Amino acid sequence: MKIKALEQLNVFKIISLPQRIISIDIFRSIAIISVVFFHFNGSLPMGYLGVDLFFVISGFLIGGLLTKEYEHGKPINFFKFFLQRGFKVWPSYYVFFLVGSVLAYLFYSKIAPQEIIPFNDLKRYLFFYQNYTGGSFHWSFDHVWSLCIEEHFYILLPLIFIIVQRFFKKKEILFFLLIMLVFVGIGSKILMLVYSNSKDTYSATNNRIDALAWGVILNFITYYLGDKLKTFRYSYLVFLSGLLTFIVLIFFEIYSSNVFYHKVVFHSLTPICFALMISGVYYYDFPNLKPLRLIAYYSYNWYLWHPLFVKVILFQIGYNILGFSIYLVVSFLFAIIFTILIEETFLAKRAWVLKKLFKNY
Repeated sequence: MKIKALEQLNVFKIISLPQRIISIDIFRSIAIISVVFFHFNGSLPMGYLGVDLFFVISGFLIGGLLTKEYEHGKPINFFKFFLQRGFKVWPSYYVFFLVGSVLAYLFYSKIAPQEIIPFNDLKRYLFFYQNYTGGSFHWSFDHVWSLCIEEHFYILLPLIFIIVQRFFKKKEILFFLLIMLVFVGIGSKILMLVYSNSKDTYSATNNRIDALAWGVILNFITYYLGDKLKTFRYSYLVFLSGLLTFIVLIFFEIYSSNVFYHKVVFHSLTPICFALMISGVYYYDFPNLKPLRLIAYYSYNWYLWHPLFVKVILFQIGYNILGFSIYLVVSFLFAIIFTILIEETFLAKRAWVLKKLFKNY
């Protein structure tokens, strides 16, 4: 009976949908596990690269939504698209800040008051521009810099599709503009390193937009060349080329002292490696990795909640197996609870709201 009750959870219905891309779920689970492990006192060195993988996956998914409408000849409506993404992102995000701020006060008012966001500092988080403001730092909440980048991309990408759809009507122009976004991201990192006082090439949207653009380009490849990818006998070599290049990049990141490499080259080439790895196994169904697909389903809320518990557990229990286990269990339980209560609730209402607002939804 318990197993049947568990099977009624929405997660099992969603991951069984035929349009759900299994390989993307697997990579998304790898991304969230890497970040969650890394944030617990660096338990997984370079686990922060899971964010780069998230960027590629996010670009792939939102690019897919827009490409489908573009190819079907449907006029792309900016506000409809932005609101559609908003139903996925905003409810969990704002509930995290509301409930998380209460928990931060309970956890950290005595042991680490800097983790609590003062009311007058809250606006940069609530309006998605924290990634451009630097300090003051509130570590338990500052991981949302990556969500700020994604929100900015949700504005830019549909505008690019709309411009091409209305004025050029050629997908080649669209592809060219995506390539230009890659160069914008790389060029911006170079300019920030050479000319800015901060030398920060990490968190600004203009510095990381190339990773998201690679995701959209990957979607283009799978959308327009999908049949060739399915029949390509040596697709595993594409995966291996991405993996081996990634390993080489990691080696130089560890042992090189070159600032230009660390600040520009590494984060410019890493998303390409991820795109190659995804494309190499895109059509593989990973039959024995269903638990990872379950993790992927809860990944957004796990990403939101997990840093909040790090410092209180390190302070109360310490950096050991017990502390790490409690951290994983508690943070993932919060992810499940808020995915079910908030994310699923609002997604269930999304279609009804959009149909009311947009006749051709």
